[in-house]
Amino acid sequence: MENSVSSFILVIATLLIGLVAIGLSAVFASNQYNVSTIQNQAQNIANGLYISVSNPANVASGYTVFITIKDFSYQGQLYFTAFYVPSVYENDTSQLSPNLAYTINNEIIYPQIKIGNVIPSNITTRMLYYTNLNLMYQGNPIVLWKTPSLNIPVEISLILSPPQGYSTIVIFFANIQNKYVEVGYEWI
Repeated sequence: MENSVSSFILVIATLLIGLVAIGLSAVFASNQYNVSTIQNQAQNIANGLYISVSNPANVASGYTVFITIKDFSYQGQLYFTAFYVPSVYENDTSQLSPNLAYTINNEIIYPQIKIGNVIPSNITTRMLYYTNLNLMYQGNPIVLWKTPSLNIPVEISLILSPPQGYSTIVIFFANIQNKYVEVGYEWI
């Protein structure tokens, strides 16, 4: 009798361990599939993104630059942010992050932005991701402006007045499964 009870307990324990292992494997596989899907979609958008920058034109408060964007593989909206970064980081894309942005009183100073003659709507977010889904930024809210649908080229105008020793960077993001994933950038 004891032998059959011990065997029964071992069978039940083995089944429970197997079910837990299968459940954990399914959760891990599902997460990996989700990450892979987001990365692939972001990479496809990034591969089709075309960014053109005009020569700067002087204005009273700095200079104006026009950026034209078009994506040949994506027709939806993109989001973008623009801020000033110390010029020493201009050739180091691994440092591409709002953590380096020029601030006054812990507030990021943004350039003036328009699409056409209109200030585009914006959102704030606390988390941004690189195309490979590594975390780019997590912290205080950062402003992201929305582009119209990219079924035609979109022209963005920026009035820039970077502090001495700073350059401007514009980073484009796609909203993929509620994550703002970087799909392109341009140093100005």
